[in-house]
Amino acid sequence: MIFKTRVFLLSLILLFLNHSPGQAADFPGKNWQQYAVAEEAGFSAKKLKLAKQDFEQSEAAGVLVIHNGRVLVSWGETTRRFRCASIRKSFMSALYGVYVGKEKINLNATLADLKIDDVQTLTAQEKQAKVIDLLTARSGIYHPAAHSTRGMEKNLPQRGSHKPGTFWYYNNWDFNTLATIFEQETEKGVFDAFKEDVADQIQMEDFALRFTHYRLEDKSKHPAYLFRMTARDMARFGLLFLNKGRWNGKQIIPEKWVVESTKPFSTELGRFSERGSYGYLWWVSELKGQRMYFASGSGGQRICVLPDANLVFVHVVNSYDNNNVRHGNIMNLLSLILEAKEGAPKAKPSLVDHKPPLRRQPKSVKVKSEILNKYLGSYRHRFLGKLEIGAGEKSLIMTTSIGKFELFPLDENKFFPEDIETPVHFQISEEESQRNTAVSILNENRKVKRVVFYY
Repeated sequence: MIFKTRVFLLSLILLFLNHSPGQAADFPGKNWQQYAVAEEAGFSAKKLKLAKQDFEQSEAAGVLVIHNGRVLVSWGETTRRFRCASIRKSFMSALYGVYVGKEKINLNATLADLKIDDVQTLTAQEKQAKVIDLLTARSGIYHPAAHSTRGMEKNLPQRGSHKPGTFWYYNNWDFNTLATIFEQETEKGVFDAFKEDVADQIQMEDFALRFTHYRLEDKSKHPAYLFRMTARDMARFGLLFLNKGRWNGKQIIPEKWVVESTKPFSTELGRFSERGSYGYLWWVSELKGQRMYFASGSGGQRICVLPDANLVFVHVVNSYDNNNVRHGNIMNLLSLILEAKEGAPKAKPSLVDHKPPLRRQPKSVKVKSEILNKYLGSYRHRFLGKLEIGAGEKSLIMTTSIGKFELFPLDENKFFPEDIETPVHFQISEEESQRNTAVSILNENRKVKRVVFYY
């Protein structure tokens, strides 16, 4: 009798753990499932409609909301790959969690221990920075870094002005150098490891290595690591963290790391104070009285995780058009979605397959190789810098500072670049000074309607 009672109590405990806050009720398989009726998820369809109106009035490209592991809201372009920008840093945090757990990386190792240096030699003080200092943006190293914004470089503190571990500053040098350390200590490439240890494990639908890119600049030895990703794949990443690193019963990222990395480690954030606090490459805040941590990229890319609400919110903008949605506006939109919550979800809600509009490229045509060969070479764009046109298996490949894009031929001189989707034209020029240049042609709203390459 005592044995049966203990078994019964254990079952109750396990049931509670499986449905406690921060534990999603479901996981997507190959595809997401979606609530057929918002009310069965405990949300007001009328209030969500008001939130959608707010979304449509902004420059946002897409929003995806996951509640209890199922799609609650899917608006806009959720299957188009956009630049993730600094969301990449939270991806790096996840990788560190995996390999710190495997004891491949020592967070207390110093840069001196690891023999890390840079173009401008690091000082003895700077080399005392530990790996954990870089993860928390507190290295005290203010060396120029690849893929830094003007604001980052303009506001860089003076070299040597802060000892390692004593001052928070959002500096790409820390974040980029973490990639060098990761690859040195694990003997794995960042992107290969992300695919193997994260993307494949959670069945990302649209991720592939060709949508990643190392950006190396002369100013530093340490490259930036760039990702292009869809909202529906970013939502899987958010759901993984919501479930404390577990996916369908398998521990992908150590739970201890998920908890530690999303705690507020630094609270004095200077010009970033509206974002709350900073953990291990995650921003930590609260909204509507609920704890929240989020990955953030410039322009308005966000993956927000709200454990108590069992909710993941993904917000993307068209980064190729330089669209922008301010952080405060994104939080207002998320607040409207949270305010639409009116009751408990139905025990067995009606679900349907999530079928968002897929990205469809125009029909491609075959172009003779002798014509394509005329377009090969380097071009200079006033704002985008060097653009390289190379030969792909069936068409052309455009290499930019943010990655490589396949150009699908629509006719002999007009091409459709994947993901970017702004037409590319090749035009012969009689003026020698114009050859090997690229020019953006703007519409009446000053958005790029096509890019012309002169050869």
